[in-house]
Amino acid sequence: MKFLTRVVDFLAHVTLFTDRSQQPLSYSSSGNALGAATNLDVAVSPTPLNGKCVHGPKDRGCWTDGFGIQTDYELHWPDTGNVRNYTLILTNEYIAPDGYNVSRMLINGTYPGPLIEADWGDLLNVTVINNLSNHNGTSIHWHGIRQLNTTWQDGVAGVTQCPVPPGQEYVYTWRATQYGVSWYHSHFSLQYPDGLAGPLKINGPTSMDYDHDLGPVLVTDWLHKDAFGLFQLELLGRPPTPDSNLINGKGPYFCCPSLDPQCTGKTPFTEFNFNKTSTYKMSLVNTAVSTHFTFWIDAHDFYVVATDFVPISPYRTSTINIAIGQRYDIIIIAKNGTDAMPSTNYWIHARDCNNIGQRSNLAIIRYDAKNTDFPLSAPPDRLCYGCLDEDSKYLNPVVPRQVGKNANSFGGTDSLDVYLQGFPNTEDRNSVLHKWVLKDSSFYIDWREPSLSLIAINGDKMQDPFPRDYEPVFLDQPEDSWVYFLIEGNFTQADQKIYKQQAPVAHPIHVHGHDFVILASGNHSYNPAIDKINTNNPPRRDVALLPVTGFLLIAFQVNNPGTWLMHCHIAWHASGGLALQFVEKQKEIVPLMKKANVLGQYFDTCASWGAYYRVFNEKFNLTMEDSGV
Repeated sequence: MKFLTRVVDFLAHVTLFTDRSQQPLSYSSSGNALGAATNLDVAVSPTPLNGKCVHGPKDRGCWTDGFGIQTDYELHWPDTGNVRNYTLILTNEYIAPDGYNVSRMLINGTYPGPLIEADWGDLLNVTVINNLSNHNGTSIHWHGIRQLNTTWQDGVAGVTQCPVPPGQEYVYTWRATQYGVSWYHSHFSLQYPDGLAGPLKINGPTSMDYDHDLGPVLVTDWLHKDAFGLFQLELLGRPPTPDSNLINGKGPYFCCPSLDPQCTGKTPFTEFNFNKTSTYKMSLVNTAVSTHFTFWIDAHDFYVVATDFVPISPYRTSTINIAIGQRYDIIIIAKNGTDAMPSTNYWIHARDCNNIGQRSNLAIIRYDAKNTDFPLSAPPDRLCYGCLDEDSKYLNPVVPRQVGKNANSFGGTDSLDVYLQGFPNTEDRNSVLHKWVLKDSSFYIDWREPSLSLIAINGDKMQDPFPRDYEPVFLDQPEDSWVYFLIEGNFTQADQKIYKQQAPVAHPIHVHGHDFVILASGNHSYNPAIDKINTNNPPRRDVALLPVTGFLLIAFQVNNPGTWLMHCHIAWHASGGLALQFVEKQKEIVPLMKKANVLGQYFDTCASWGAYYRVFNEKFNLTMEDSGV
């Protein structure tokens, strides 16, 4: 009762929570408005919250004086004056996270890479040193980070920068204007499936109290063969099957050391120690290549308090689906010692939501650290919702948005259709190989000529600089205008474009540079006469599922100049061309780069990459088979 009293007291002045069995309760904000801040380095004068703000177990909704859970983080953030410096060194090494030894690309010698942690409002300087021995360039993307007015720090090779060549380094500098948990990963071809990924944590307020923060929990699939070598299977329509699954870099793969020298015989599990009656915050991150997970904990319910970087009104559940690239912050209520406890150890499950018969990816909660027994086995499939996002009625952002009228056309001929086309000859109806398309053509860039380079060289011309395969969508609407985009995986006029085929899986659609709102979605073709659009504080995030043979209608505001990738986060599909880029407020991009004094470093990196390319790629007549991202 003491815990529940604390929760109710806290939520009385912040938000309300609900159970899946009830209708969600409404939220009303009475937070103070702060002075406008539109530039990365503008310091915001704090407006005091009601009462003294002391962030701690009894008030996780506050952060510091003037900033808390009700602060509109798209406009305001603390001016901490803190600079966080990190160095990431990329190398090729052997590793056996599931007990099977394989050669991988690693960050600081580990998988996942080291935790990058900062506080809301801090400035981060991250030096990336490319010591890879396999002749790869690289870039590092900060997944979900808005990069307000700093598009050149987004880390997408071929879009926002040239790759960093072997033996070179690159410094990323960006402000943590958001808070929550995410991940960073290479955005150079298929490097992140081969190991270049790690957790990212920006400390800030939470919409529900808790005692202990367990930090990021990365859930992923794992391959034993090199992802670059497996890509041909995707082109053939037979995407590779993962060999195992990991939770925070650990998971069992059952093999025999006496029969296979790569088998170590060590299959560790990630473990968490719990105390009775305590509450724990766990931040789930799906960093997989091709697997959407269903997550649950035996004999435990939990509260969901954030979707991606967006805090929401808490709701209680026992199971949650996590698509690739998505994040959920959850609060777990530990056992109190008076309820039935058949065991002091419990399994944590993450199972492929497409394959209910598959063995769960497992971790362990221990109430007695001295008890090293495995938990009692539980039925593997007590719940199955399929590969769908959480019901939108539960995902109510604490900081509300009222979506305005669309300033662009969407739907019909303006819809963004997902389909397949022949490869390498798009006119070959009987081609054995296929690539993905989002909109008009399969995304394909030239690492030597990133989109930002074309903009910097050609000035503010709108369409002339961009090749068709760069798939540009130009956004030059007035500041803060809302733009809508209808993404279709099932369409009624398939004969209007050649080679359309229904997308056979749920696609996790990720947008760089923005959180977007989900206006509507469904597992059928969009019908404006039937499908109701929700403009009253709809769910908001940076990754959402396009349902199988269905549609996804999203919107965001035009307020962040840059070149922003939108792509499917199934790694095979992004490499297969299922992507496009928004070119937003093009006339403002180069002035921002000049103001930040980054053009020199930017073009130095491109010159280094160009020199490396001429020596290596052109010498051996190598061709980029995938999209490049």
